[in-house]
Amino acid sequence: MSGRGLPEGHESIRRAVAGFGRFGKRWRVLEGVGTFLLAGPGLAMLWFAIDCIVPLPAWPLLLSLVAVCAVGLWAAVWFLARPLLRRVRLEREAVRIEQLHGQLDNQVIGSLQLGRDIARIDPAGRRPGYSLALVEALVRQTATRLGAIGLRKLLDVRRSRALLAAGAVVGAMVVGCLLLAGPAVRQRADRVRDAFAVVMDSLFPVEIRVGPGDLAVVRGKPVTLTVEVRGARQNRVGLLQTDSETGKVRSTELTLRNDRAARTIPAVQRDFAYRFAYAGRHSRSFRILVGDLPAVTTISHELVYPAYTGQPARTLTGRIPKLRTLAGTSVLVSFASTTELHPEMSYVEWLDGTRQPLSVNGRFGHFSFTVVRPQRAEIHLTGKYGRGFEMPQPISLEIVPQPDAAPSVEILLRKDKMALLADEAARLEVPFLAEDDFGVPEVTLNYRIDAVDELLARPLRQNTVTRTLDPPRDRAKGTFAEAFAGLEPPPAPGDRIRIHLTARDNNTETGPGVGRSKLIEIIVVRPDLGRFTEKRFGLESIALLGGMRRIKRITDLLIEPPRTVRTEKARTLEKHALKSRTAPEIWPSGSEDAVGDYFRLLSGGK
Repeated sequence: MSGRGLPEGHESIRRAVAGFGRFGKRWRVLEGVGTFLLAGPGLAMLWFAIDCIVPLPAWPLLLSLVAVCAVGLWAAVWFLARPLLRRVRLEREAVRIEQLHGQLDNQVIGSLQLGRDIARIDPAGRRPGYSLALVEALVRQTATRLGAIGLRKLLDVRRSRALLAAGAVVGAMVVGCLLLAGPAVRQRADRVRDAFAVVMDSLFPVEIRVGPGDLAVVRGKPVTLTVEVRGARQNRVGLLQTDSETGKVRSTELTLRNDRAARTIPAVQRDFAYRFAYAGRHSRSFRILVGDLPAVTTISHELVYPAYTGQPARTLTGRIPKLRTLAGTSVLVSFASTTELHPEMSYVEWLDGTRQPLSVNGRFGHFSFTVVRPQRAEIHLTGKYGRGFEMPQPISLEIVPQPDAAPSVEILLRKDKMALLADEAARLEVPFLAEDDFGVPEVTLNYRIDAVDELLARPLRQNTVTRTLDPPRDRAKGTFAEAFAGLEPPPAPGDRIRIHLTARDNNTETGPGVGRSKLIEIIVVRPDLGRFTEKRFGLESIALLGGMRRIKRITDLLIEPPRTVRTEKARTLEKHALKSRTAPEIWPSGSEDAVGDYFRLLSGGK
């Protein structure tokens, strides 16, 4: 069973209301587009301008961007997506038309609803409680009236147009920035990535390893600064160098490759401190110390001679490859370097490999030693920064000790061998002359008296007589007077006296040195045996009894001793002219009858 159908004009009302709804939806969408452009790209442009003028730190930069994105997303959903998804409903649009017009009094909504109701009424069925003709008249009237009103005029689209225009301006600005300010946009994008990395690094810390740390290098040498950022999310790290003298900070940006970066300074000239910065984090500060290799500018050698020499101290300036000085001399070597020295790594190495530490005070140092034997010293200097600052070539010093010569002493007698009478021997005076570079404090007479033959049975007598010189003299001249006075038994004929002198110097270091004179031999004789001598003295050619032979003493009285009478042939005397010359001293002349007595004395007879 079919209904009556829609009344006349109902379709025109429906079309008018639907058109009004679509028109309103379209402007609501356009208004949403404008609002989105202002809330999303507009705030993004504001954020862009603020960061360009005042670069924001990482956290504010990232949080502000997140807020802009959140507002833009909300505007897209609330002002753009919601109008697009909202369907046009006739009843709602009819009510809105009535509200906007103000004089339709539910006429539009009633016409739509009553028209549909009478269209569903069965002609043969029960009739409704209102007049169908009245409803049809109402629908016709409403349709006529809606056609005369112009529903689109009821909507005020000025706000929508303004928002759309503002959004269009913002959109144009965004497009212009993308086209004309590409580097700035890319810089903002990099800053956003860096800010994100910084935020992530702050939430999840990284490890910064720096090399070489604290280091001392020779001036003009290269040095390489390295950094390793474990877990880095950015590809850049900053190097901050602070000049130690001026305090000026120099910043250098390095690129991380595989979490590593390095910078080489080809020739370091001044001290500086450095540290690396990554994602707002800074490594510990390290120092690069710059120094020079030590070099000796001045050197002096102060020689203090042994006290016994009486010599004043002497100073030698400059490098001395070979030092020749008296043994026992104390030497103080002092020097100045171009740079401060390391007190523990500067030393003197001797020839046997032993090391002697140096006394160091800043740039100055010294050491001392005593000259004893031939030596070689090498001075090794190291700068105050230690290893790596060693002197390229050590200073070598060869030490050659000069021994103190023993004093010279001589007996001022004309002959080395003499014959004296007993009384002359007892009063013998021995003159001497002793010399030494640094003084002779003592001269000693040494004598030894024995018999010319053991048959005389004389006791051995020996002694020394010392003459002390105070103060010591470089040249001492004197006499040992009556050296044998008071000797028991006194010198007697047949005694042989050996005399020599010794002189001692005052060397208290390596000595003392002792000088020795030549040996003087004296034979004590009797006056009546002046021409007697022994073969051993080399006087056979002039001795009267030079051809005599010694007869062994006979102890057996029953045996007739051999005769000792000497017979000689007659000699012819000839006169000769004698030349005056010095001849060896002969025995004093005396009675030849005493020869027998002398031999009896030699043989022990009485």
